[in-house]
Amino acid sequence: MLVLSTALAAASVDGTWTRDAIIRDARERLLNGETLPPDLDERLMRLPPVDRIEVLIFLRRSGMMNGPGWTSERLLAPARTGESR
Repeated sequence: MLVLSTALAAASVDGTWTRDAIIRDARERLLNGETLPPDLDERLMRLPPVDRIEVLIFLRRSGMMNGPGWTSERLLAPARTGESR
């Protein structure tokens, strides 16, 4: 229940994820020994490129993201809007 309330509190009022909310959620997951959420890529792609890069730097430095790197095209892609992919 605590995890659910933390996740809900991390999102902004309109349900979108901000840079700070994603970092706060990741920090809580790290401290609780949990993994990153499965929809993290979608959350990141909804951020502007500058915010996306900052979150990725945080995740890499914290050791939470250690998979393959992102291409420059993907890093710099415009933020996605709406529900479509």
